[in-house]
Amino acid sequence: MTTDTEQNTLVSAERIQAIADEIHLHKFGGSSLADAYCYRRVARIVTEHAGSSDLVIVSAAGDTTNRILAIVEARESQPDYAATLLGSLKRYQQGLIEELLAGRQLEQTLELSDHDFARWQQWLIGDEEIPRAELCAYGELWSARLLAALLQKQGTRADYIDARTFLFADDAAEPVIHTATSRQKLLERIAPYPGTRFVVTGFICAEADTGRTLLLGRNGSDYSATLIGSLIDSRQTTIWKDVAGVYSADPRKVERVVSLPTLDWAEAEELARLGSPVLHPRTFQPVNRNRMVISVRSSLKVENQQTRIGQYDYTDPQGKVLTSLQDVTLFSIPLEHHALLQAFEDTKLEPLLHWTDEGERHFAFHQNHLEYVRDWLARQDAEHHAHEVSGYSMVALVGARIKETQQFAVLKREVDEQQLRHFSVAPNSNSAIAILGQKLDNRLLNRLHSLLFNFRRSVGILVVGRGNIGSEWLQLFRQQRDNLNEAIDVKIMGVANSTRVWLDYNGVDLQDWQDNFDRLARPYVITELLRELPNAPCDELIVMDLTDSSSVAQLYPSFFANGMHVISANKRAGASEEGLYREIRTIQHEYKREWLYNTTVGAGLPLNYAINDLMRSGDKIRSISGIFSGTMSWLFEHYDDGKESFSQLVRRAKEEGFTEPDPREDLSCQDIVRKLLIVARDIGASLDWKDVEVEGLVPEALRDLPLEDFMSRLDELDAPMAALWAKAREEDKLPRLMASFSVEDDRSYARVGIDFISNTDMLTNLIPGENIFVIFSDWYHDMPLVISGPGAGRKVTAGGVQSDLHQLLARLGQQQGG
Repeated sequence: MTTDTEQNTLVSAERIQAIADEIHLHKFGGSSLADAYCYRRVARIVTEHAGSSDLVIVSAAGDTTNRILAIVEARESQPDYAATLLGSLKRYQQGLIEELLAGRQLEQTLELSDHDFARWQQWLIGDEEIPRAELCAYGELWSARLLAALLQKQGTRADYIDARTFLFADDAAEPVIHTATSRQKLLERIAPYPGTRFVVTGFICAEADTGRTLLLGRNGSDYSATLIGSLIDSRQTTIWKDVAGVYSADPRKVERVVSLPTLDWAEAEELARLGSPVLHPRTFQPVNRNRMVISVRSSLKVENQQTRIGQYDYTDPQGKVLTSLQDVTLFSIPLEHHALLQAFEDTKLEPLLHWTDEGERHFAFHQNHLEYVRDWLARQDAEHHAHEVSGYSMVALVGARIKETQQFAVLKREVDEQQLRHFSVAPNSNSAIAILGQKLDNRLLNRLHSLLFNFRRSVGILVVGRGNIGSEWLQLFRQQRDNLNEAIDVKIMGVANSTRVWLDYNGVDLQDWQDNFDRLARPYVITELLRELPNAPCDELIVMDLTDSSSVAQLYPSFFANGMHVISANKRAGASEEGLYREIRTIQHEYKREWLYNTTVGAGLPLNYAINDLMRSGDKIRSISGIFSGTMSWLFEHYDDGKESFSQLVRRAKEEGFTEPDPREDLSCQDIVRKLLIVARDIGASLDWKDVEVEGLVPEALRDLPLEDFMSRLDELDAPMAALWAKAREEDKLPRLMASFSVEDDRSYARVGIDFISNTDMLTNLIPGENIFVIFSDWYHDMPLVISGPGAGRKVTAGGVQSDLHQLLARLGQQQGG
């Protein structure tokens, strides 16, 4: 074998360390490569989620291995059928090639495929002998070759590696790897090519002395990934599956499971030992537990939560996973047969559980081990001292120091009421196991899960819009997250702008979120995101619309139809044309979703809450008037001072975040009309854009200019505004931009425009930025209800959004309690 010293002469120590630190492993199973669509999805994952030099380990595509075995079995007894099966396999493999590739990649890959199947044909008719293991290896070889060619076609530097060119072993039931030699050969192959993604065959290796193909056995590809990762001392291996990590129970059997963010090595290995379909014990054998992390992620829903398996300094006593098996068989050997008992224990087979009672030693095995155990007993127990009883099942709770948890007592109490054969804690203290003399019922599993895991309701938030308001609110959420999480688990699962989205179903890290967004966000199509989000691992989803986007507002019906609640600082939906508004409201009520939008009028003022409270209490609102725009209040109050021109004030207001992104939305009164429509519709008035009389401040020559051109010509507003003030002052008054509507005899009247108001009136003596709403109703008809306060600014608006979030969480909490 090659020593590490010899190895370092071939690849520098610096390069070896760089490979160890920078290269991660990614493993994709056969179901992830079942058809052309799956291949494209894997190629996208590799491109977007793997480093430029990462290694990709692949299994045979779809059911290729089963097809190969069927051909091998049929060859001797049914040669014609074997030929038919081989033709079907060739069409499947070459169909993938033709659908995925083009040009040079298509021509070269098809040529190699034709050569392979010509060799298969020679084997089929008996002109060439190919060992069974070598035939099985073709499945992985075809997958690696095709995925590498697809990546090349898409412009990625990629190549494939047949693991038999570097991974050497001695033949055994589980091949014994020549670690030093394999490590050297692998480093020699990849070290000269930084920036190349290599696709490597899983499941196979070569016999050290002969080069003969060896198979790594069941779950060999997962094992290949961690084995190859250990050869280069990689920090991380990601195993991409069709599930989003490890769940608190089998989601096919149990409702309301959650994906676990972390598992300790000991917990993961115990779960694998007890028959988890997600994890296999051999996967952990090669791992350097002090360095490597195994991440289990979904290739179907990439952004879903993942489970990271690693070495954690301290793990609290906690049951994390309820696992179960249906087909458990009990083998019992009388204690007086010492030699048989000792020989059986020397096989090193690890049962699910073993115990002694009534003069016998009992061993519980899952069906995966039955064939081996029966064969062994047939050879070693000629007198049939051991006996076998089937029909048992297993329920186990896996977690660190399980006996110290409250869940342990709950599980013991519940299984005592079943047909309990035996209950005990595993010797490693990482599971409590019950062997039951009954078939498992999913109702029992759901009841146990509900009792063992009293999960709090979880809420995920997608923030759409990362401008002034979005940035301010994310900072506020980070400060108040602990308060919000007192009753319900709330996390930001994504941040999006108009073109890119950053999703992390574990919760995005808000510490340096803007840098993380720039680094981790990806392009997205909102309609595709809508199909994905309902599968997020949380009980409720909230879309936080902090944009000023009409296109986002038009998606509100889709948000509601996909089960999402909406909190909106965007006025576009509430003030949309009447047809869309009715559609939004209809679908919202049909799907029983919440829509909160208090900040759309008055920023953080409780206007919306006050109106709704009056109406629920039986009052009838007759009119609302006042200064609806905090921006225009800020501009007009400052202009009264005469220290700055109007254009200077508009520029300063935009810089300080008081205006809409395009100040003409404020100056033309379009933003005020939106607020008027929102408030009017809240009290049940039938009001649309055409019903509002509007007097704006933007001259016709400036209305349709690009924003940059408009800002450069702002000075053209100064003369008309100065004339307006001069005219008002002749009457000892001041101009104010007023909004009003009233309802009489079920008819609505609405107006937005300039009024001259006495300079002693409260409306002309507001604090800059202050809104004021004057409400007359049946109850407030002699003296109006007046609500006033700051109506613009990122801080108060962010605070209003936070208030809406508190209101919504309270409603969701009440639903949970109900």
